[in-house]
Amino acid sequence: MSMRSLLGRRDADRTPDTIDAVADIDGVARRFAAENRREVRRILRLSPRMVDLGTIFPGALYAIADSELDADARRRAMELVLEGAQLKDVALALGLPIWLRRLPAEAFSGSIPQLPSSEVFSRRIVNCLPRSRAESASWLQAVAFGAKAVHEDFAIWLASQPLFAGGVEPCRSFAVLAGYAWYSGQPYKPAHGLIMAPWRPEISFETAICAAKSWLNRVRLTLQLRPGVVTDPWLTPGEHKGLTFQPLLTAEQLLEEAQAMHNCADQYSDRIARDRSRLWSVRRRNGQRLATLEIAQHVREAGVLDIVQLKSRHNLPAPLEVWQAAHAWMSSQEGLRRAPPLVLPSRPLDTVLWTTLMQPYRQQMHGAPWLPQNLTLATLATLDADMADLARRSGVSSWLFA
Repeated sequence: MSMRSLLGRRDADRTPDTIDAVADIDGVARRFAAENRREVRRILRLSPRMVDLGTIFPGALYAIADSELDADARRRAMELVLEGAQLKDVALALGLPIWLRRLPAEAFSGSIPQLPSSEVFSRRIVNCLPRSRAESASWLQAVAFGAKAVHEDFAIWLASQPLFAGGVEPCRSFAVLAGYAWYSGQPYKPAHGLIMAPWRPEISFETAICAAKSWLNRVRLTLQLRPGVVTDPWLTPGEHKGLTFQPLLTAEQLLEEAQAMHNCADQYSDRIARDRSRLWSVRRRNGQRLATLEIAQHVREAGVLDIVQLKSRHNLPAPLEVWQAAHAWMSSQEGLRRAPPLVLPSRPLDTVLWTTLMQPYRQQMHGAPWLPQNLTLATLATLDADMADLARRSGVSSWLFA
């Protein structure tokens, strides 16, 4: 017998007194998504037990009303409710985790996603419930995405963040975060080697999103600045006052500089690839690194190159001797006049390397369609924009998202 037939038969057996005894059916139904209210009302009219179900386990009532769910499962669940069975049996018949009963009706729209149901997860997730009914739908989608895209610990971590006011699209907002978190636990994968601060369950959201953005920038660096892609350092390497000046033009050179100097030299791939600046390593003759220098257009004199940054280790101010040597080196240059590029150079990303880096993740996560299959500058810009939007909405302020 179909669900509609069962409903029709039950309605036929109703009496006016029975209907009058039912609680505020419309009040319960109005809390569900508009496209489901008609079917929800029909089910609520079956019995006061259905009204009770809509109050204490809205997700189960929503699933019973969901025409996309298996009809036999819905019919069996309905029979269990009308018989007064325990909620856990109703949830089992519908394939729902019992912790879902803690969510309001507003949490459900579209198809109910696949959700973790282990005992440990169930005990932990109820401590991270959404802060309001308005946030519950986004919260539920984020939990489902976190478990699917990484693991249960990541889903719990996402659930505990104040991120859901105004709604989010998990597959966009958390795509890079998910890849970063998964690779944080894969120490023998190449993409892990590009992570500076690995994800862990105790990490703050601000630290995590900044670390994920840094990871994405380092991935971009390896894809964009392969050896031979950028060959013009703009200025001539040399030695002045006992210090040497060496250009940093490749991903390997920039990663080494960032690691040795504890700075953000590895975040400059886009500026270098777009001919906005060049980075140089300032060292002693024995190879000891003293500072990282950035050359770019003078802020007031267009067409003239200038020192725009000169920082020691940990981005501390460079010593006076380094500044003196840097200015002496600059004064010896014959190519200080350089017009800004009118047309940006074409330096595409290494899509083969992108495929190789992401392959382990895609194999484990059913293709991980939330990350672009073919990375281009345009799709990379979309990832950057989505992360910047998430940072803005969560109150994270960092130069990484400027």
